[in-house]
Amino acid sequence: MPEHLPNYQPRNLVPRIKAAPAIRQIYWCDFEFNPVLPEMGKTRPVIILYYKNTLSGHCLVLPVSSDSQQGASSQWAHQLSFELEPDHVSYVVCNHLYTVSTARLQPLYKKAVPRLSEAEFNLILTKVLAWLPKLS
Repeated sequence: MPEHLPNYQPRNLVPRIKAAPAIRQIYWCDFEFNPVLPEMGKTRPVIILYYKNTLSGHCLVLPVSSDSQQGASSQWAHQLSFELEPDHVSYVVCNHLYTVSTARLQPLYKKAVPRLSEAEFNLILTKVLAWLPKLS
């Protein structure tokens, strides 16, 4: 165990969602526990990237930010075609893949879990795949 974390114990949380997250769905994700720069911090929306998820397991997500992505990051950002929150443009950060516990997720809205269209998800997936390394 690292010396700077002498009493560290992983948290064991109960999921706050009622069903396994599905590919293309959007949830809030709690990134607040011990982030290290340049990792994402705070609670922010995420898009579920993988389809074989369980309610009490983990899932692969892409974070969403309201900060416009500048410089080199801009080529890996996808501006969503709709607003998650009124008067806020949102960007999917396609070069920040995270595997998180489903216990970090909570519903974005009270009524229904929003889901991206296949067409928009495919645009995001194209950027993710372009960012990943290629075998020579």
